[in-house]
Amino acid sequence: MEVNTKNNAFQFVITLCHYRIENMENTFGKQLIEEAINNENLSDKEIKKYLSSKSLNEMDLINKINNELYNDNSQQISIEKIQKICRKEDNNNSRKIWNEKRSRLLNNLLNPQINEINSKEKRINIILDNARIHHAKIVEKACEILNINLIFLQPYCPDLNPIEDVWRKIKSEVYKSIYGNLNELIEIFKGEFYKIIDLTSFYANWVNEYLGTNIW
Repeated sequence: MEVNTKNNAFQFVITLCHYRIENMENTFGKQLIEEAINNENLSDKEIKKYLSSKSLNEMDLINKINNELYNDNSQQISIEKIQKICRKEDNNNSRKIWNEKRSRLLNNLLNPQINEINSKEKRINIILDNARIHHAKIVEKACEILNINLIFLQPYCPDLNPIEDVWRKIKSEVYKSIYGNLNELIEIFKGEFYKIIDLTSFYANWVNEYLGTNIW
């Protein structure tokens, strides 16, 4: 199980890397992926430092803004363009930072050794919904590198996800359990989860019911 605090393509790729690490035999391959996702070049500090080096200096920024102030555009258009300039040059702009993170993460994973090792590992199949981040280009590329196959559910059909059967079983057990605090509840949940996911019947039933029909 893994919980992400950031719901974006970058974090989803990190999760996919963790799945690959937990389900591969090659120890050196695990090490390479760990190094790729924990590289210092992905830190906010390093990225902001890089973005700062690419930004306009103070005088050039002032001149660029002045050019917009004294051109023939309407006041509203000038204001909008100046706002755009400021956002672009803001090194704390979260969108810029995440875009750079995604680019660096993919470059870190584009290691020929990582690709070669994973090509020999057993393919991972992950069933998931059609959330936008799941279809991001970086996700597609990362899956190619990590030898992961994404199986998308039909739109607006979350109940087709076999994990729903797992949640249903866990809920029934939690309702019958006695616990005194949050930590005890978490332990009950974890115990049931890891017991259930090892039961072949859960995914076998799903395969027979859904993959054996014409809905795919």
